[in-house]
Amino acid sequence: MIKRLDTGEQIPYIRVGTDFFKVIHKPDRFGIEREELKKWNQQTLLIDHTKTYIGKIPSYDDFIIIPDNIAPEPIINNCYNMYAKFPHKPKKGKYKWTAEMLNHVFGDQIEAGMMYMKVLYENPKQALPILVLVSEERQTGKSTFLDWLNMLFGANMVSIEPDTIGAAFNGEFATKNIIAIDETILDKQIAVEKIKSLATKKFISVNIKMVQQFTLPFFGKIVLASNNEDKFMRIDDKEIRFWVRKLSNPKIENHNILNDMVEEIPAFLYHLSNELPDIDYTKSRMVLTEDQIKNEYLTAVKDESKSGLYKEIKELLEDYFNNEGKDQDELTVTPKDIKDKWFTHDSRTSIAYIRRVLKQDFNSEPIMMKYKPFDIVESRTGRAYTFKREDYVDTDAEKLPF
Repeated sequence: MIKRLDTGEQIPYIRVGTDFFKVIHKPDRFGIEREELKKWNQQTLLIDHTKTYIGKIPSYDDFIIIPDNIAPEPIINNCYNMYAKFPHKPKKGKYKWTAEMLNHVFGDQIEAGMMYMKVLYENPKQALPILVLVSEERQTGKSTFLDWLNMLFGANMVSIEPDTIGAAFNGEFATKNIIAIDETILDKQIAVEKIKSLATKKFISVNIKMVQQFTLPFFGKIVLASNNEDKFMRIDDKEIRFWVRKLSNPKIENHNILNDMVEEIPAFLYHLSNELPDIDYTKSRMVLTEDQIKNEYLTAVKDESKSGLYKEIKELLEDYFNNEGKDQDELTVTPKDIKDKWFTHDSRTSIAYIRRVLKQDFNSEPIMMKYKPFDIVESRTGRAYTFKREDYVDTDAEKLPF
């Protein structure tokens, strides 16, 4: 309910600009109360109430969103704050099943995971990496983690379908602090770029049906969950906004874990605020550094995102170092040498395409030099690329006596 400050009367309506809204509170499936604004027209208000009543409805100049989970301000400079009141209070206690879940999700990166959760709670304005939970197996806890986040952050979190991210109307997620997308396969490049943009966006134009478009500060954090471990999205080598965690089946089963975790929320919040070290916000614009979130799962996604020609050349290099060039520590070639050696009769693979793949997918830069490509005896001069044997052959396995 909205409290009219001058009379103390509680009125479940507001007017923002020229639009009327009803402020509705309803419990979700976990019993957590969520606040929603529903567009209400003036004619309906006149049917249900009197002109005198309508005159008491609080009016505000505009919407604003200033996230704060600890001491939120509902009205700021006569603007209605769309960030919902945080539904929990910290209280010292135990959080056994919450710790079990977080250790399962973050594994050997649990320290970074606890930092991530502390920032989500204490500083919801702060940008964070896009967290991606992947697993081809079923019942690994991806959806359970998202449900728990929903219980924790209430109306400030939303779960949406992949198609929603690129839709014309964005009111479903534009005002949320955490945006979860479950069962994610993002084939459309526009959706991929939209998600990357949202991770660092400072403002968003909110487009809601029958409501005049307006602009808000944007503080949204993205969480993705997918059954496709390395193909859920194309991620290039230089991308540092993604934190990928691969989940396995839980070692301990608890079919009542969500209810247990709801009861532990106050204790977990107390732990975040009082028992963890302060966050150092100076190391990265997304708090967690590239080294803190880098792992083999992200590497696998980046490799899968590369072009088919990259994968083909990589396989050819592996074969070369294992056979024809087994006595060489490195191979130096130009794009033309690669074309003449492996793609002579392939009209689709041009020298320019090979050069682009070497630069973009192999992250390699040519150097003007004298060199001997493949089995050519005479030296050549050109802008050549060097490939090291150790990058394509398991040199430790070669040393084994069997």
